[in-house]
Amino acid sequence: MSERIAEHERQRDDIARTASSLDLWFGMLGGPASGMLMVWINYPLVDRACVGDNRLWLHAASFVFLLLAIAAGFFAWRFYDRAGDYPLTEGGLMPRARFMALVGLFTSGLAIIEITMQWIPIFFLGACIGA
Repeated sequence: MSERIAEHERQRDDIARTASSLDLWFGMLGGPASGMLMVWINYPLVDRACVGDNRLWLHAASFVFLLLAIAAGFFAWRFYDRAGDYPLTEGGLMPRARFMALVGLFTSGLAIIEITMQWIPIFFLGACIGA
């Protein structure tokens, strides 16, 4: 029994470290941030793609932001797995980490869908529609 308690304390100390906390925040907010940044970056890149008649910049930016959202989902999944089976209704470090990781899984999943849905028209439509 004492080995189990020691393992629990080791996991708590590992998750309580500052680097782990930043990773957990990245897992929770990285997906939505990458989706938002994709909109902010791709809209100005449309002018560059239209003038140069080359959609490569749009594809490259979309790919990078999709990788960021997938990485955030991976971080969230890793923390959700490490946090264990704690009830989400209790207080403390481990339930908070588990809840943040669960929110990160959902938001990263939605961000991956959002980025994919925004990337699909780049494949089928030109950059100079209406010009």
